[in-house]
Amino acid sequence: MKRALILLLLVIIASAWWAVTRQAAPPCAAEESSISAPYPSDFAERLCRVGGLRLSLGKPLPPAIPWQDATGHPAVGDAAARPGGRVRLCNAGPFPAHFHRFGGGEAQFFHQNLLAATEIPLVARHPLTGQPTAGVAEAWAVVGRTVHFRLNPAARYNNGRPVRAGDYLLAALLQAEQRCAEYEQLAEAAEALCAHNETHLSITLRSEADAVRAARLLMPAEPAFHSGFDSRYREQFAQRIPPATGPYRVSRVEHGRRIELQRPATWWGESLPLCRHRFNVQALEYHFLNSEAQVWEFLLRGKLDALQTRNITAWQEHAEPASHLHRTVYDAEYPLPPYGIALNTRTLPRLELRRGLLHAMDMDRAVALMTRGEGQRLRTFHSGYGPRTPQETPQYRYDPETARRYFAQAGYTTAGSDGILKRADGTRLSVRLTYTPHEKISALLTCIIRSAADCGAEIVPEPLPWQHCQRRLQERSHELCFWAVPAAEDPSPALFFSPQAAPEYSPFGLNSPEMNAALTEFEQTGNLSAVDTQVCRHAIWLPGWKENRVYLAHNPRLRIPPSPWCFDALDAHLFWFEPAP
Repeated sequence: MKRALILLLLVIIASAWWAVTRQAAPPCAAEESSISAPYPSDFAERLCRVGGLRLSLGKPLPPAIPWQDATGHPAVGDAAARPGGRVRLCNAGPFPAHFHRFGGGEAQFFHQNLLAATEIPLVARHPLTGQPTAGVAEAWAVVGRTVHFRLNPAARYNNGRPVRAGDYLLAALLQAEQRCAEYEQLAEAAEALCAHNETHLSITLRSEADAVRAARLLMPAEPAFHSGFDSRYREQFAQRIPPATGPYRVSRVEHGRRIELQRPATWWGESLPLCRHRFNVQALEYHFLNSEAQVWEFLLRGKLDALQTRNITAWQEHAEPASHLHRTVYDAEYPLPPYGIALNTRTLPRLELRRGLLHAMDMDRAVALMTRGEGQRLRTFHSGYGPRTPQETPQYRYDPETARRYFAQAGYTTAGSDGILKRADGTRLSVRLTYTPHEKISALLTCIIRSAADCGAEIVPEPLPWQHCQRRLQERSHELCFWAVPAAEDPSPALFFSPQAAPEYSPFGLNSPEMNAALTEFEQTGNLSAVDTQVCRHAIWLPGWKENRVYLAHNPRLRIPPSPWCFDALDAHLFWFEPAP
């Protein structure tokens, strides 16, 4: 009996040890090496089979390419920044179901933190000058509709292997073979991609060339990591983290709780103007918490180092009395997410009905109540782009009389005993509003639902976990959806409104010749007003509120540089951690 108990105890200890080590181990990644891995033996043959975009290897470079580089570009970060330290932050959203760089299906909240921290583009727009600046490419050139990139010979993945021009072709090939949305966007925007040699890459666009826009279409695929890439990719690679070109790599994963990133003492890109005095801390911990109340609890108890919020109610309740924290309030000067309610044209095809719903939802009052009178309405879909932001676009204002007139045009003419309008056959004017529950959003939607009822429309709240909301978008089965995505550094309206747009970026389900013409006009002239006008005419989006006023509470040892706030200081990794005195 005693021997059996001892054996049972040993089994329990071994099982617990196995569970802990399994939980803490990082997902499988490619083995570290400083040597380039070979491409697939049938690489060239598979490139020839891809449709929609010409992928080619080894074509000679044209003569006299007018190269530009980052000479004289100012550093982005603060020269006072010091390397080292560990910073604990909270990730907004659920724990990632997968770590796919592309083709993973449902979008993952953590990908923004992972990719922003671990990916350097070929070139990027300098946030201070607005001009292209160096990333993985040390030089670039625009010749007609073709953009040339000359890769930095020092560029490395975070597994130590060199980045080569052919890696960008490999990524495009794998995306095409997996029928990924990323490849569809690439093929729609470009007609040819060529790796001339190991350091020279070119892409020919279908419209006027821009180096930053071209770079945004491309990503590299490290051949060693993708050597087992096949039709079972989504399952086999779900928990494998692909090598990236930036300073951090995932070092620890505690499933459902925490992901840790580590930075080496030195890395190839730390002298780039885009990266100088950024990515300063040695380790980043991202904690996955269930609610904003729990995040505040962790911060106040010293278990997190920073919390950034737009929730003025929570700020006044928690941060203002907390004298041990540093507190900063600032107005962001970067592109803003298009918070609002999206209407699905596939499930709500009647334009008159959609227009009536937009006039029936009192967003002004809802925002005022939610933000205690300190919030601002969004007035345009594209906001925060300085002079490129549309100055005046048509608006739908809360107007019960106009709403009822549009509802009557859609056939809803008779009010029931509860005030909700009906058609002649008894069909009620009832629509579903899908959203992920959150204290702030729930309060706003309660006001929206009441205002719609006063206009004869029943809006049925449909609170769902974030993953289920994403599934509804993928299926395009929603009717109304409270929705927003991170705003791109440069406006990209086709991402939201083209017929090929991915569902998570386009809950509108729109396929309109007028919108397609507006997208073409934008590509040719950069005019966003035409796009925003079509958003209004098709009645597909009710603007929510601006979240450019940011409330930041943090550990006094966590240093955040002062203005200009060209972009999010936390997301852009401008911070550093002062060593203990």
